Amino acid sequence: MDIQKEILRKVFHIVSILMLLIPLELCGKYCISVLMAGMLIIFFPIAFLNIRNKFTWIFWKLLEFVEREFNWEKLPARQAFSLAFGLLFSSLFFPENVVKVAIVCVAVYDGFSTIFGITLGKHKIKIFGFKLRKSYEGSLAGFIFNTIALLFFVPFYKAVILSFLTGVIELFSSNKVWYLDDNILIPVFISIVAYFSGIH
Repeated sequence: MDIQKEILRKVFHIVSILMLLIPLELCGKYCISVLMAGMLIIFFPIAFLNIRNKFTWIFWKLLEFVEREFNWEKLPARQAFSLAFGLLFSSLFFPENVVKVAIVCVAVYDGFSTIFGITLGKHKIKIFGFKLRKSYEGSLAGFIFNTIALLFFVPFYKAVILSFLTGVIELFSSNKVWYLDDNILIPVFISIVAYFSGIH
């Protein structure tokens, strides 16, 4: 693994996703729906059909900096499309405050847990004797930073619960299996839990 590139990837992940809070605050949740649908409609065909021309070169140039190697063989920007699908679902079916929570969780927990995991993670998490690819150090960092970020939107106890649940989802996610990608699972399940916990 190229650690420097992975850190750059995750910093981009955190910043770019959190920036969605700006149009969400200014224009409402359906602005997120339009942005995510537009991403799927415009950029998915470019990646799937490998369309390279003077109109798409910026898309490919950006991917050179942030894309993982194994995705080039399958579908470039696959995680971005997973995120678009997850946030599209959240923005279409849940209130604005729930969408904010989903954005924070998928940006902050995933980003910080990976950064701390690959730099400081020395103890892999074991469940029923099976060693997972996640570390205690990374998971703890993700939990702490995510809880702090959520305090801007929800009470402390809900921030703790939602961060813990995000961590559980992250443990069993897989970026190599589309429907287990945390960029889909986190927005979908966190939105459902947040809504039924009374966040409206």
